[in-house]
Amino acid sequence: PETMVIPLPSNISIERCAEWGVADLVLQEILLREGQANDALHAIRVNLADKAILFRTMLRSAKSQSQSTRAWAQVHSVDKILYLNVHVYSKCQSQLVHLSANDLLAKFRPLEKADLKAIIAVVDPNARSQRNSTLAFLVY
Repeated sequence: PETMVIPLPSNISIERCAEWGVADLVLQEILLREGQANDALHAIRVNLADKAILFRTMLRSAKSQSQSTRAWAQVHSVDKILYLNVHVYSKCQSQLVHLSANDLLAKFRPLEKADLKAIIAVVDPNARSQRNSTLAFLVY
């Protein structure tokens, strides 16, 4: 991983950017972070759907331990990609907080552990006991 901090307005401070006369860069970074957060949310949704499909198709139909092991290996590989995208999204969200982009913070809320569950109910709408369960804000 890279360890050098890029001198973006969110890493410096809005006040210092105003002192240096580069306050217009704050708006540009907000737009870039918004796009990056949208891309990360899309990737998170796709990864959660992949994980739900793997649970539904591969894990439930595994007849032997070797099939189950292969299925879990696929789930873990999707999990690695998922948590990479979660890290990117969380970083974007925290940088939007530093940039005081309050209008976007309603849209880009912090992720909770419950938001990252693979939701089988979306795959199987006829499943039992799904009446009172709520979906994460990522699904909407």
